[in-house]
Amino acid sequence: MKEKYGSDFWPTKPFTTFIDAFYGGGAISHWVAERYPSVKFVINDQNSELIQLYRTIRDDVDGFITRCQELESEYLVINDTDLEQRKILRHEYYTKIKMKYITDWEGMTTTDVSSHLYFMMKTSFNGWWKVYNYSRGRYATPPGVQGETKPFIKPDLIRGHSEFFNDRCTILNGDFEVIKDYVDGDSYVYFDPPYRDSSTNYTKEGFNDSDQIRLCELFKWCDSLGASVSLSNKEIGDGFFENHLDGFDIKLYDVKYTAGRGTSLNNVQENFVRNFDSELELKNILFD
Repeated sequence: MKEKYGSDFWPTKPFTTFIDAFYGGGAISHWVAERYPSVKFVINDQNSELIQLYRTIRDDVDGFITRCQELESEYLVINDTDLEQRKILRHEYYTKIKMKYITDWEGMTTTDVSSHLYFMMKTSFNGWWKVYNYSRGRYATPPGVQGETKPFIKPDLIRGHSEFFNDRCTILNGDFEVIKDYVDGDSYVYFDPPYRDSSTNYTKEGFNDSDQIRLCELFKWCDSLGASVSLSNKEIGDGFFENHLDGFDIKLYDVKYTAGRGTSLNNVQENFVRNFDSELELKNILFD
């Protein structure tokens, strides 16, 4: 994001609340938090597993860290000198954790469920979020290379997230329109939905163009309240955003997406739609 949008991301109008309607892994909100230490946050995601994880980090950070470190220790002790054998044994351990998470989660504590998910996310393939029929819609991403040799659970980082969630955040779990109750003229609202022409599922039904149109209507509604608002998405050449967000500033950026198992890159374009001038553009107007 920093490299992709740079100064174009920041509105000239001050804001007191940053609203992240598709929080996901939180990279954007934490970038904003670093730059604006006094701003409050409203974060939302439809993914109940992720939101439960964040609420656990907020509400039981000590228990969460302890349980994650227990899983980490059990994993790292599998350290056979035969690298292929170590990979096989760690794969078996990861699969055991995954199947418990999929089949036994209702009988586990919230902290245990969240620590299992966090462990898998730290050791799974390429940071992907994959679900399958056998996983009944729950996280089931395959394991990664299984080559970790040092501890990868970072207590200080987790505690920092806990402080962020406790001190600066309202955490929501619903359809993106749930943020409407929190938008006013002092907000900066950012939308980073599942991109058009992608395989990412927002719900079991996916995230289709009807949802994208609903999102465009919400963009315009936020604008009508005087909020700063921006949206990221993939450009597929059919004029979708020119049609549905006519009159707003639409910028195109060349980006590279990793394809397959990271062996090749696809060159694509992304839209960044906004209802404001950037800090840099205003500076150029003032001093040209």
